[in-house]
Amino acid sequence: MKLLFAGMLIAALTFSGCSKTDNSRQKATLESSPDAVSLMIHYGCPTCHVIPGVPGAVGKVGPSLDDLSQRSYLAGTLQNTPQNLAHWIQHPQLIHPGTAMPEMGVTPQEAQRVAIFLQRHP
Repeated sequence: MKLLFAGMLIAALTFSGCSKTDNSRQKATLESSPDAVSLMIHYGCPTCHVIPGVPGAVGKVGPSLDDLSQRSYLAGTLQNTPQNLAHWIQHPQLIHPGTAMPEMGVTPQEAQRVAIFLQRHP
């Protein structure tokens, strides 16, 4: 019984990353997250935007997100950084009240995954 418990504990520590302070492992997981496309589909981003690498993303309401990393500004006023993009994705109405982009309830972690995807894909 003790051996079974020890094995389960080792497996749990392995899958949890062994430490909450291991930021490099957490960052690598977020950066390589395969669910950014699924998140964008879930939140309806393809309805309004053209997004390379996202099936069906041919919307014409918002700007094309093609070559987003090459732009100087986001939403006309924010310096184009991954942190600002994640903040914009999460709270567009806070940053630019009245924008056509709605608050969708995107979590900080989800916004970070989507921002990293958009910054890395042409």
